[in-house]
Amino acid sequence: MMGKTTNDAVTARETARKRLLALNADRAARDARIEAAAAKVITTAGKLTAATAAADAARADARTAHEAALTRIDATRAAAVGKAEPAVAAGLVELTAEKLSPADVAALTDLPVAEVKRLLKSAPAASSAPATTAAVLPVAVDSVRADAAALAG
Repeated sequence: MMGKTTNDAVTARETARKRLLALNADRAARDARIEAAAAKVITTAGKLTAATAAADAARADARTAHEAALTRIDATRAAAVGKAEPAVAAGLVELTAEKLSPADVAALTDLPVAEVKRLLKSAPAASSAPATTAAVLPVAVDSVRADAAALAG
């Protein structure tokens, strides 16, 4: 019986060895799949990080360009307003010198009454009005009077 027990033990060891080899082969294949998937994730995550950084940089550049454009536009507007407002104010002073109320001047010029008053407050004295405005004043006054009469009647 001793031979049978020895034979059974050898067979069992051989079976165990085959199963262990198969198990190790499955583990190696699994490890290779895990390694390949992890490498793919790492590579893709790196690309995602690079794309996000590039998009963030492009957004920052666009924001900077936008702010610069707004600054230029604001400066251009301020320059235009700075040149136009004194001339408008001088004309308003001339109109009010003809005893027109701010409301009448506003109706005549299509400016809001509040804007007429604001410009009149910032206007220089009537004596410093430009000569070109003074030259057209009589015609403007007659036109204002006609418009005021039309509005009243």
